Amino acid sequence: MNDSNNTANPWIVPLTLGASGLAGFIAGKLFGNRPISARRILRMVRNDFACEGQIAGSWIDHRPVPFQRFAVKTSAYQGGLTRREDDELVNYEFKADAYTGSLLELKRIED
Repeated sequence: MNDSNNTANPWIVPLTLGASGLAGFIAGKLFGNRPISARRILRMVRNDFACEGQIAGSWIDHRPVPFQRFAVKTSAYQGGLTRREDDELVNYEFKADAYTGSLLELKRIED
């Protein structure tokens, strides 16, 4: 029997798990928690609104601003769009989470 195989085997599993854990930690620090581009978020919001009517125009501020709702703090992009409703142009302003793209606030602007 070869004793070198028996002594190496107990170390293979812990070393592999340790290396994969370290690689996962480093990948999470490098690639995790990055903001989504403002352009992509605007495209997501436009697509959601386009399901209910034609969009006449839209805009988004490319600089995220701090946003807090109760105890939750995040960064958000501010934007707006105009769409047709009952043959009238209606303006909306929104704030979207910079990390998930979720709408945090949506207001219909009354003229």
